Amino acid sequence: MRLLRRACVGWDEIEFGAPEINAKRPYGNSNVYGDIAEILGLVGGQWQDEVEEDWPPPELEWRFLRLHVETAIALQIALATGEFGVGPYVRGSEHDTWKPGEGRAGL
Repeated sequence: MRLLRRACVGWDEIEFGAPEINAKRPYGNSNVYGDIAEILGLVGGQWQDEVEEDWPPPELEWRFLRLHVETAIALQIALATGEFGVGPYVRGSEHDTWKPGEGRAGL
């Protein structure tokens, strides 16, 4: 949710046009990992003062990439259900048929 709240949404005028998240700067800057670290509160303090080019370390890079990719799933769920909720969701046979699973609480 934190990543999607910072997404840079615009309008792509190709063909008929459609909303889009900026692929080069999805969270505002071209340093996507740096933006993710900032959004998650990992810049400063025990982590570091500034995000450098060779950051994040390999053990965090995989986690950041996974979170970034998972924003597509979270957005699909929100658009299909009309809400954001915490907990498991189950996908039907079509990509847009997400349903709340057991134990999900609405937000």
